[in-house]
Amino acid sequence: MYTYGRTIEDQNKRGIRLNICFKRYLAEYEGEAEIDKTGLYKNSPYYFENNGTSNYDEYLSIYRNMKNRDSKKLKLYKTAYKHRYSKKKGLSKLDCFYEKKIFDKIDDIGKLAEKLQNNKKLLKKKFYNKFGIRFILFSLVPFFGLIIPLVHYGYFVPNFKCYSDCSDSSHNTSSDGSHNNEDYPKVPINEGTWDAIYIVNSVLYCVTAFIVLSTIIYIFIKFIKYQRLKACRSKMSIKEYCKFCKSLFI
Repeated sequence: MYTYGRTIEDQNKRGIRLNICFKRYLAEYEGEAEIDKTGLYKNSPYYFENNGTSNYDEYLSIYRNMKNRDSKKLKLYKTAYKHRYSKKKGLSKLDCFYEKKIFDKIDDIGKLAEKLQNNKKLLKKKFYNKFGIRFILFSLVPFFGLIIPLVHYGYFVPNFKCYSDCSDSSHNTSSDGSHNNEDYPKVPINEGTWDAIYIVNSVLYCVTAFIVLSTIIYIFIKFIKYQRLKACRSKMSIKEYCKFCKSLFI
């Protein structure tokens, strides 16, 4: 009987130990689950929007935490592109699309600079061949609108003073009354057609100049936004914004 009672007591102790171990395991599991939930939330694209510059990893040093947070914010912003794009409509959707294109190009430039950081000469050559030529050609598009005015004022062809339908009697010769082609050379086009071409050319020049200028300004704004996300500078006054832009280019 003593042995049986001792056996029951041992079984009870084992049961208590198992119960304690099981409770401890549940507590550890719940703790890990909370950590996982927190980690998932902090990895979501809304974490930084709701918490600003709050600390997302208390076990890292301040410097590493700030550095990782900055790159994390930019990465999360780019990761949430599909979510933002699906919510946009109209011009906002177009803006979101081209913003991603610009951010990807900036990333390509950064990777190229990092890859060739020890060879600046090759870096300049690669950069010019990949981005410079296309940008220069795009910037020169409006200048094609200057061709017709230059032709009109005789920079590309011998200067002309009359159109094909010239009816000015002072341009005629005194002998037979025919047009004096030596002193008043004609262009093989009538004045009405030339005026129509000139108007169309002027409109195209203004439109292309506006498009090119707007594109350059748009790229500049998105570049500043990229750097702000990278540096975690979401809210700035006008003065701070100007200083930040100055620090990027000087």
